[in-house]
Amino acid sequence: MNNYIYYINGQFVKSIDAKISFSDGAFQRGNAIFETIRFNKDCLFNIDNHIKRLNNGLKYLEFNIKETDASLINLIKKVIAKNELAYGAINIIISKDFDINNPFATNTNLYISIRPIKDLEHGPVKVIFLNEWEFPIIRFKSPIKTNNYVGNIKALMVAKKNNVFDAVFINKKNQITESTMRNIFFIKDNVLITPCISLGILPGTTRQLVINLAHELGYDCKEKIIKFDDIQNMDEAFLTSSSYGVISCFWSGWNSNFKLTNKIRESLKQKLFKGF
Repeated sequence: MNNYIYYINGQFVKSIDAKISFSDGAFQRGNAIFETIRFNKDCLFNIDNHIKRLNNGLKYLEFNIKETDASLINLIKKVIAKNELAYGAINIIISKDFDINNPFATNTNLYISIRPIKDLEHGPVKVIFLNEWEFPIIRFKSPIKTNNYVGNIKALMVAKKNNVFDAVFINKKNQITESTMRNIFFIKDNVLITPCISLGILPGTTRQLVINLAHELGYDCKEKIIKFDDIQNMDEAFLTSSSYGVISCFWSGWNSNFKLTNKIRESLKQKLFKGF
């Protein structure tokens, strides 16, 4: 196991020595936000949008940190420089100490960790569909990433027990929302279709990149309600995430040649390695 260097509240520490306070709200009640940022050498992929979403979370949760956007990015680069990784992912967690008698406690914590990214096996991944009301899933109008992922993780466990890569949620109206950790797209007649943000799904940074990229490549992309009953008629499907980009997916009784998905994935990959 590699002993990476992390950043915790003003200090760079070895991962084996990294500790979290018992009073930390992230530990006590999940009172924290996070961002996962892909990097390649000196390039932080889509960093501006990650910082923007992080700031949205800080404002909504009333977290105050001393770091500016520039100093936070500088800390991220220092963590990368202290570790021997050409490419991988940075995870930022910002939390606030928990005091049940004083929800306005102001002490915040900043954690920056680093990890390698394992390439996915060649070919599309299999998914299953689960009813999201059977899991404690948070649906929320504000585009922030909180640490409350207990329902998502439980659903991911169900997926792994079924020997598939991920699980995609269906709400009580029989509408597709998102997967446990990722957004989902479908393609029909060369038009990209993805669930609406109004469903309370996370507006992923890679999701938005794919929407923009589709337009650059001359393809239409629509955010709309997608009924579970309609997915068998789709031509292609894929997941998006900061760590892996575009991931073609299939399910029992349905598959695809993923022609357009592959084109989008390669175009996104080229942008990544060009430094965007």
